[in-house]
Amino acid sequence: MEEKPNIVLFITHDQGQFLSCYNSAQFPNSLSTSNINRLANNGVRFNNYFCTAPQCSPSRGSLMTGLYPHQNGLMGLVNLGWTLPENNITLPMYLREYGYSTHLLGLQHESINVSSLGYDKVSERVRSYKYTTEKMEEQYTKFFEDRANEDNPFFVNIGTIEVHRPFELWSDSVDPKYVKVPPFLPDNEMVREDLGLYYGSIENVDLAIGKIIQCLDKLKLRKNTLFIYTTDHGSPFPRSKCTLYDPGIKIALVMNYPDSEVFTGGKVINEMISNIDLLPTILDVIGGKKPRQIEGISFLPLLKDLYGRFRNEIYTEKTFHEIYDPIRSVRTEKFKYIRNFESFDSLYQLPLDIQRSPSGKYLEDSIKKPRVEEEIYDLEKDPHENSNLINDPTYLKVLTDLRQKLMNWMIKTKDPLLKGKIKDERKNINIIKKSI
Repeated sequence: MEEKPNIVLFITHDQGQFLSCYNSAQFPNSLSTSNINRLANNGVRFNNYFCTAPQCSPSRGSLMTGLYPHQNGLMGLVNLGWTLPENNITLPMYLREYGYSTHLLGLQHESINVSSLGYDKVSERVRSYKYTTEKMEEQYTKFFEDRANEDNPFFVNIGTIEVHRPFELWSDSVDPKYVKVPPFLPDNEMVREDLGLYYGSIENVDLAIGKIIQCLDKLKLRKNTLFIYTTDHGSPFPRSKCTLYDPGIKIALVMNYPDSEVFTGGKVINEMISNIDLLPTILDVIGGKKPRQIEGISFLPLLKDLYGRFRNEIYTEKTFHEIYDPIRSVRTEKFKYIRNFESFDSLYQLPLDIQRSPSGKYLEDSIKKPRVEEEIYDLEKDPHENSNLINDPTYLKVLTDLRQKLMNWMIKTKDPLLKGKIKDERKNINIIKKSI
């Protein structure tokens, strides 16, 4: 039997695909992320990787369980009282069954009670803002030094507060004149300054990744370590975070494992993949079996060229953030259909952290328009989802088909939204007043 790899899962907040190796039309970047780029250039980069939900806790809950938020029960933010129900089986629980020691180093955003998540060891509990890469650097080093002579493989989930707002707490700004503004935002001085701070925070994380890789090399752990770099959802800017448009749900995934030909060579995967698929893929890599109760599918065969098309559709959802705002969507390669289940006087929600930002203040008045019930976009002709074609008769057949696909998915996954307004099941609504 082959030796099982160590697994490092490094997850950031609110990063979308903002890495310089994702220099696409959707996310034109001017970042210096050379360390993560090297992981991608020698490993695998996933261009069409999507989260299940454009908010922190629901997305992370999906990654940890292989289930959609409305299935695992984590439909809102942990810091606002939601928590992952303890009947769920999590990634560290599965890995423990296969002989792994499991560790949480830094931030988690899935449970009020961290002991319910199944880790053997959890780093010191401090307030979340202290979980910056800079403040955690010594703990990263000590953790890997302590693992250097262990016989059993380890799994460590490294969580950091970056690149969540307020960016200025975590790092210095990139000069705004060098910032490329993505197409879903206006190009002006205010937005450029906001993005400059954001980019500086991302570059700070990249420096931490470089130090971790150096540490793994020094300790001779690198070759037999599957290193996974990802984030929870899209960037903390208007029309991204908390929306089901691509900037809100399209996220980075880079995987690198030097001892495996599958995760080397600078592969670029363009197939649509959901973050519920990461858990079964990890289990597949270590020779484990796919749990029957999960929705995720291993994409390891895709990397082995055993089949071409992976997913025909990507399904995403939003239910609770600071407010109850139920939305569901289905995305194919060519089209996206969004169903808004509540009426609002804004085109989309601006979370509190974005409302307070320069970009949010600049755009707040421009989105004060009645929200429509349905949206459909032709992604080939309109990749930035600017033109809602809901009233265009030439798209009636496509609209009818996507409506039915979304309904079938909601029925199959037993979405409680089918029965009407979803009950607020927060355990303690006063746990933390501010939103993360």
